[in-house]
Amino acid sequence: MKQTWKAALAGCMLLFVCGCWDVKNIQYFNFINMIGVDYVDGQYRIYAQINELSSMAKQEGGPAAPNPVVVGKGEGVSIELAMYDLRKESQMRTDWTQNKVFFFTDRLLEKGVFDIHDELMRTRDQRYTPWVFATNEDLAKVFSTKPITGTSPVNTMYFQPNLLYKQMQSSFKPVSYQSFVRSSSEPYETSLLDHVGLSENWDKDGKPITLPIVNGLVALRNGKSQARFSREEVSGVKWLNEKTSRGILPLRGDKGTYYGTVAVKDNKLKKKPAYKNGKRTVQLYLSLDADMREQKLAFGLEQANALIKKNIEDEITQTYENGKKRAVDIYSLNEVWYRKGLAVNNDIPGLELHVNVKLVGTNMFELRERSNEDGHRNQIGGSP
Repeated sequence: MKQTWKAALAGCMLLFVCGCWDVKNIQYFNFINMIGVDYVDGQYRIYAQINELSSMAKQEGGPAAPNPVVVGKGEGVSIELAMYDLRKESQMRTDWTQNKVFFFTDRLLEKGVFDIHDELMRTRDQRYTPWVFATNEDLAKVFSTKPITGTSPVNTMYFQPNLLYKQMQSSFKPVSYQSFVRSSSEPYETSLLDHVGLSENWDKDGKPITLPIVNGLVALRNGKSQARFSREEVSGVKWLNEKTSRGILPLRGDKGTYYGTVAVKDNKLKKKPAYKNGKRTVQLYLSLDADMREQKLAFGLEQANALIKKNIEDEITQTYENGKKRAVDIYSLNEVWYRKGLAVNNDIPGLELHVNVKLVGTNMFELRERSNEDGHRNQIGGSP
């Protein structure tokens, strides 16, 4: 009986001593949302965007005061020393667990990401989930961009590029750091990173506002950049990505005549290594569906399918040639051979393209052949 009373007394005492002893007040921390790394004159420069957690939460009871963007900077001969240099002026304890974005400059990518990967990810605070971007802009300016509306700096393209990609499928698929490290570790896979520039085409309160925009791609092998391409130079990349659920395609004839626009969807792709005339080749079998979105000139169903097929083939082929000119295997064709256990060298395989397109919706547009005065139908590249 005495033991029972002792146990009951001890249990009652525990009710008064339990609590969250490791609780931390967030106002005493600098929370980092973005990390950027540059390499200049033998020194690593690390940039950090710092925000209050309260600025990222939904505000109730009236509009919140604008939250200023703070950009910290550190420099050193290594990433660890650069991070230590940044902490020296942080005033309060720095928390890296809220990082959502990595930015690497063109200079750093030329040197190679794997030179800093181990130091950057050694701490348990870092994750492999942040988005990754490349840029040739000043990182301080990139990190100082503000959203179009609202007060939180996290309402920019950097933090949710996947949502913008879902709406604008003609853009490029954003890449997480995990996917980037995986693809960069493959011996014959070409990694493609979104390249970000700054634009001042929009106005806010009558003054130009600086906004980020994906202006192209950077191709990398084994963590080092090979070349940078503009959006127009790599427009064919999206068609060979089966996750491109909808892409906008302008229809043009051989002479540049503009016929209209279609939305291309349901990409299905098969890759097959082959020899052609004694040379290594990759056969690509691509099937797509399309819906009419805009019609400027009259054309029939057969001509519409031919126009769509031709324009997609042109974009894919031109992107392949643009990469080949710079010794870049833009479609990772050598990876197809490597996965089949076949002999691979550093030469870029040839491309054999087979495209099957089906126009499945006209959206109230009337598809009919337009005849010239002599009664003959217009051809794809003919004059309207």
